[in-house]
Amino acid sequence: MKGIFCGVLLFFSLGNCFLSEEERQLRPNPKEPGPLERLASSLSEGGILPAKDRLLVLSFTNSDGSPNPYGKILAEKLTTELVKRDRFYVLDRMVHDRILKEQGLSLETDQNLATLRQIGAVLQLQFLVTGIVSPYQEGVFVNCRLIDLKTGLIRKAEEVFVFTDG
Repeated sequence: MKGIFCGVLLFFSLGNCFLSEEERQLRPNPKEPGPLERLASSLSEGGILPAKDRLLVLSFTNSDGSPNPYGKILAEKLTTELVKRDRFYVLDRMVHDRILKEQGLSLETDQNLATLRQIGAVLQLQFLVTGIVSPYQEGVFVNCRLIDLKTGLIRKAEEVFVFTDG
């Protein structure tokens, strides 16, 4: 059995020697996680957080609190990435935005603690995720914060840089 394994290993090792540089570059490489995948992984890591809690991702804003043109799509994509990690009970933005509007609240709201707590109370949330998008040279910095609604403390935070075209 050991001989067969060594033979297979030798075959694949030698096979790689006969590939051109172009053929080697065409071979699939393990996919590096994208910026939002990295944000979701960081926010989902265990440690100080209890088991599984309810959360909702707010629309991302500019650093002055005004709406960012990409704020909703970034929030949607991060929501999807957080659901994939199965760490939180993540509420759907569209469904719950309607409930909030009935209460005079919105996911595109200013992010003062009193308003965030109101959103949390209506939706029975333990955490909200906020995000700030800041342009810088050839891209944007995306900062995310996982806010504990009981204490108002930032429990986790992460930043990624995303290159943009132009």
